[in-house]
Amino acid sequence: MNTLNVANIVNDWIEKKLNLPFTIYNDVIPDTSNNAACLRYDPAPAAEKRYIDGTRLLKWNLTYYVRNKDRTKARKYADEITATLDGVEITDETSGVNIQIEAQTLPQYISVDDKNNTLYSAAIVCTYLEPRENMEA
Repeated sequence: MNTLNVANIVNDWIEKKLNLPFTIYNDVIPDTSNNAACLRYDPAPAAEKRYIDGTRLLKWNLTYYVRNKDRTKARKYADEITATLDGVEITDETSGVNIQIEAQTLPQYISVDDKNNTLYSAAIVCTYLEPRENMEA
């Protein structure tokens, strides 16, 4: 299986596209008091479409979590990220695979942590056709 690291590809693209005043991590936001965000894989359906030519249609559910001292900015940044990604197609430079992205949710309030940071989330869906595995050995 040649599964792409979709989170890395999407994060690289969004960091180049938007001039956000914080870092977007993959999977976990470090335990600091700084403003930050992360992109995490959500459970995805086990079923996928497999085609006779060996390609597979994959869908990944991913969620951005945005942490900020200012609750208005936390929501604004989550909204800006998903609005920028909604309807976009990103081509992975290494494999040439095209990833179609759609916003799945609007920003959702999560909580305020013990350091008075507000956390918002916003989900996206990434769909792409995974190339056939090279069967030569």
